[in-house]
Amino acid sequence: MKINGTIENPRWYDIPCKCNHDSVETEYPIAECLHCKFEEAEKSLPKENFTIIESDLDEEGNPLETTHERTISQITIVRGSKYQEIIGWTF
Repeated sequence: MKINGTIENPRWYDIPCKCNHDSVETEYPIAECLHCKFEEAEKSLPKENFTIIESDLDEEGNPLETTHERTISQITIVRGSKYQEIIGWTF
């Protein structure tokens, strides 16, 4: 899997964790913690190629009733501008 848009040390790495690990109720996702939120998004990126099923399209771009498999081997990260956090990805 090729991942475009990686950053070695994005700004959010410098945000300390605000969770109190004494209780589940004081930890992310129940408690608000930007560090843990951004870390969760980073860990959710696919690391290996995966297959999706796409609809076949006619000459005008309208979906047909048939489908085909497509292997995704490259994604591009979409980042926030303030903290450089991962807000999504595209293929």
